[in-house]
Amino acid sequence: MSFGKRLLKTLRQNVNIVCVCVGNKYNKEHVNTLHRMVERNCTLPFSFSCISDIQQDVNTIFINESLDLETYWWKIELFNLDFKQPTLYLDLDVVIQNNFDYIFDKIDDTLKVLSIDDMGAFYPFDGSYDNILTIPPTILNSSIMLFCPKLHKQLYTKFIENIDYNMIHYYGLDRFISKEYDNISFLDFDKDYYHRTKGKLGDNMRDKYSLNYDPDRTFCVLSQCTDEHYKGLEKYFL
Repeated sequence: MSFGKRLLKTLRQNVNIVCVCVGNKYNKEHVNTLHRMVERNCTLPFSFSCISDIQQDVNTIFINESLDLETYWWKIELFNLDFKQPTLYLDLDVVIQNNFDYIFDKIDDTLKVLSIDDMGAFYPFDGSYDNILTIPPTILNSSIMLFCPKLHKQLYTKFIENIDYNMIHYYGLDRFISKEYDNISFLDFDKDYYHRTKGKLGDNMRDKYSLNYDPDRTFCVLSQCTDEHYKGLEKYFL
């Protein structure tokens, strides 16, 4: 039995659920909304925390502001946590639709992430990056991550050894992990999950790339936090 699974077996009375809220893209209400959805859809005893630059209404873990990171890089602080327990990270644009206790049964020694090749719907490139030819590709999406943080501190250490280079070269945590870290595996959900696209979809594209979405089975929607992508999902986060 792996170290991670032994941890889950012995510490099943408590798991960690963490989000990150730094800067102006999200606010306290997004954090509180995610907290409410977790409360409704997790029957395991859990601790809910937010890594943030301000005091949140939930348990707050303050960032090390001296790192002076770009806003979307603050997720790297997840790998500086001392948590030994199984930990589930969720982006703040995730809309949780159903119970997700079973996800914690998948814990092991690896950093479990979403596979780009196994996303629930099309994720198009919108052509907005000026230096797209020099940006390394990514094999993963970090909107949902399952891991024991204390096992992956080397990821944080590797990043801060050359912060400026890593921020400029990798253009986001997904690409940094894809290139610089081998101890990953991909989440294989027993139930469905669904990724809504950035940008607008015409009816023909929505039909083509949304076939596996079933609200009775889907764990969550990664909505990209736009009004259009939240449409019809309000009942889950109110």
